[in-house]
Amino acid sequence: MTRPPESLANPRLWLAFATMLLVSGFPNVFILFLPALLAEFHASRATTALPMSFMWLGGAALGPVAGWLVARRNPRLVVIVGLLAAATGLVAGIAAPTLPILVASVGIAGGVGLGLTSLSAQATLLADMYSRRRGVAMGIAFSGSMAAYVVGPLTQRVIAAFGWRAAFAGYAAAILALVPMAWRVLPTRLGGLTQASEPSRASSPEPPVGRIVLSVPFWSLLVVFTVPPLFGYLATTQHALYFPERGISPEEASVMLGIGGVLAASGRVLAGILADRFGAPVAGFVSFSVSVAGVLCLLAMETWPARLFAYGYVLFLFMPLGSRATIVSVLLSRIAGPRNYGPVFGLIGIGNSLGAAAGPWLSGAIFDRTHSYLALYLTTLGFAAAGLAALGIFLLASRQHA
Repeated sequence: MTRPPESLANPRLWLAFATMLLVSGFPNVFILFLPALLAEFHASRATTALPMSFMWLGGAALGPVAGWLVARRNPRLVVIVGLLAAATGLVAGIAAPTLPILVASVGIAGGVGLGLTSLSAQATLLADMYSRRRGVAMGIAFSGSMAAYVVGPLTQRVIAAFGWRAAFAGYAAAILALVPMAWRVLPTRLGGLTQASEPSRASSPEPPVGRIVLSVPFWSLLVVFTVPPLFGYLATTQHALYFPERGISPEEASVMLGIGGVLAASGRVLAGILADRFGAPVAGFVSFSVSVAGVLCLLAMETWPARLFAYGYVLFLFMPLGSRATIVSVLLSRIAGPRNYGPVFGLIGIGNSLGAAAGPWLSGAIFDRTHSYLALYLTTLGFAAAGLAALGIFLLASRQHA
């Protein structure tokens, strides 16, 4: 049977990129809003970062549901409802007179939007279209959330010139512009292109989801997917506050974030290429090792606050930031077939969303309690090492499982 073409010009792929950029990427650029929100609401850093955490909690709660609905029901409706929810949360946040109302509106409605449109939904949509080029396709789509850092300097300028509410309005308008595109591009049912391209696997019996969930490979891959956003947000949430305290201007700090966004978006695509060409295990070990180097640069800043280490942090921490989503999307094929791919990815995505939810709050909480960046970055290093160990366990366990 002839393999259907897996063109990277597929509009579904680029809609996924844009959706990840504006919805999943919003918690990433939210760190630029922290100084303005702290100045207006006079709350603790942990409390002010709660909208980020609540959005990711929504992703944790709805990710498995989104994966199942996209795989078995109406993908178009799921994504459109998610886009409308995310835009509604931002519009409500514009009018918020207090921080609790801001947290509730952006965190809850935005969390619904993120849960219905982020990794689980997009991975299921793309797994239906790509098999041979799955790694690079997932890398391009998922790089959208990292590309959000690229618009950091623009977001910083809008906040400085017009206020954080104007920046919220800009994001809401851009998200609403994706709704007609989603209506045009997305199907009402998945077409089973991946199954058609892999007939032997599609016809062979798959283990049920329950058996997969009870396996060691599932739980080790869950850890692999959980700790990267956790240590990523631990390291980056204080970015707009940390570097000005080390003699770097807020403008340069936002430019650093933009550079990091380019690196992170590129890193996700490179991780996909690396996974397709050399295997996801190689890509995984490389990505975790580079992340550890980035955290070590932050620790070096505590003894010698030099730009060399500041930009080393940008290079080594941001380059692999988010690449684990691409790598996990390929590794998951070792334990889940086409029919169960979406639901199992959604379950593993719970850990990713919970890690992303805990990271911003934990970053603020550690600093509020210790007033020590050293304690914060040592904790970050510990989580990075845990992810590297879990990857090794998954590879051993999945080989035995197979």
